[in-house]
Amino acid sequence: MRRVMLAMLPCVGGSVYFFGWRSLAVIIVACAVGFIAECFFCRKRNEPVSEAVFVTGILFGLVMPPTASWHVVVFGMLFAVVITKMLFGGFGRNIFNPALAGRCFVYICFPVALTATWAPAAEGTWGALDRWTTAPTADAISEATPMAEMKAAALEVARLEERTLKKGTAEQAIDGPEISDLFFGRVSGTMGVTSALLILIGGLYLFATKTASRPIILSVVITYAALNAILHALGVAPVPDASRALLGGGFLFGAFFMATDPVSAARTKWGKIIYGVMIASLTVVIRNFSIFNGGLMFAILLGNMFAPIIDHAVMESRKRKAECG
Repeated sequence: MRRVMLAMLPCVGGSVYFFGWRSLAVIIVACAVGFIAECFFCRKRNEPVSEAVFVTGILFGLVMPPTASWHVVVFGMLFAVVITKMLFGGFGRNIFNPALAGRCFVYICFPVALTATWAPAAEGTWGALDRWTTAPTADAISEATPMAEMKAAALEVARLEERTLKKGTAEQAIDGPEISDLFFGRVSGTMGVTSALLILIGGLYLFATKTASRPIILSVVITYAALNAILHALGVAPVPDASRALLGGGFLFGAFFMATDPVSAARTKWGKIIYGVMIASLTVVIRNFSIFNGGLMFAILLGNMFAPIIDHAVMESRKRKAECG
């Protein structure tokens, strides 16, 4: 748990740099609410509060919009800890990733707060280090996320091609955000996952120390990149090219920090690979062909639901092979 928290520090720092000190306050509030809620249940059961609640709080805070209202943060964390975790028996017994389940809850209950408005990332050398937030007024909250921009551009391209416009014009329109902006993070989006560079710093630390499951990370990233590359090459709209797909929408954050949750993920060797391939495939489908631009959240929660079945199928397959052998 401490390694995961250490790995998330670059993203926490990035959230403050790009969107102001309010981002840090959101994370602190999320951790405080989660700790108080878990403490209440643990006292009833005479159990200690685990450090996992702070991992959940930081993860939940980082995947929230920087302008999210305080009541949205509180309700989301209460759902993550009380409903997703404690009602299932507490630490180590939850079926779904608590942070993602909490975000999914507020995503459905407060859709405007979670999807309609996005604060712009701060410009300049010092970013937003000198301010509370990058969106002090409602008029300043207008930018779309990179995935929304690419999806809208690609759909427009498809409509233009249907009107027999030149394909070169269409390809130029689908480019979307610059790769450098996606890599360094100076784009709008959820407050802690806009920078692929900062995610990779922490994610590769988890990968190198084997804190996160390597088979899950590799299967998710490779499958997702391959599917996007193939579909984009075939001209399937609105699928972006592999580089923008990997760097945009917080995909790498989900692959390194969310999909690898040891409690809710698959646990067998082949189960982890199947689990990763499933998440990547569902993300491509949901992100590109549904109304939801951020399909990774739903894909991981669906993967969590099927993880026990996948492990059971793998173990049964091993038994049959052993009996036949």
